[in-house]
Amino acid sequence: MRLRDRVPTLAALALVVGTVSLGNWQMRRADEKRALHAMREAAAHAVAIRMSADDLDASRLQGRKVVVRGSWLPQRTVFVDNRTHKGIAGFHVLSALRITASDRHVLVLRGWVASDPRERTRLPELATPAAEVEIEGIAERDLEQALELGRSAPPGPRDRLWQNADVAAFARWSGLAMQPLVVRETVKPRIGGADWDDGLVRDWPDPGSGVDKHLGYAFQWYALAVLVAGLWVRFVLCGTRKAGR
Repeated sequence: MRLRDRVPTLAALALVVGTVSLGNWQMRRADEKRALHAMREAAAHAVAIRMSADDLDASRLQGRKVVVRGSWLPQRTVFVDNRTHKGIAGFHVLSALRITASDRHVLVLRGWVASDPRERTRLPELATPAAEVEIEGIAERDLEQALELGRSAPPGPRDRLWQNADVAAFARWSGLAMQPLVVRETVKPRIGGADWDDGLVRDWPDPGSGVDKHLGYAFQWYALAVLVAGLWVRFVLCGTRKAGR
């Protein structure tokens, strides 16, 4: 190969490898989304596991439907900012639930509530019963994190408006003995067997949505790889053969 052809050849090779890798990554993301959707569907039709205060293996409960009884700790409720529902700004509500007959707690993603459009940082007043409640939801090892431009300072003792949250950070902030997972509530809590309306929205998006988007991106990356390879054949390989005649 002539020296003048090496640079475009190496550039084409790098582009093909890079675009194929990106296409493969999008395909893996599509497979992950399919698995998440299948897990959610299975959980929706499975019998709920009753959660106790015993030590739990979060990985074994990941994606499973669970039921737990306990009492809310209103003073240990935080609001995760910049969470939208149908284009409306609001908060995700996180509360600690003290598991019945124990000193262990579980972090519950209770739902979504709209923020005050006139004063975004004003925290809403939530109706929180003092009576024992039974909640049902999906066990997750942790919470999804929103993108932050910089590292946020750890929340102070009185800070209840957070940009992101996870189980470890909540345990440090609250000082409570926490189970190593989050329960994302999917139905209204129950008191004495009856549903109790707390006004929160639990219309959670399907974690398996977006498969078609990833497949579309993968097709674009693979098509770009084919285009680069075709251009290399047309202008480098065929040009070299013509020059050699």
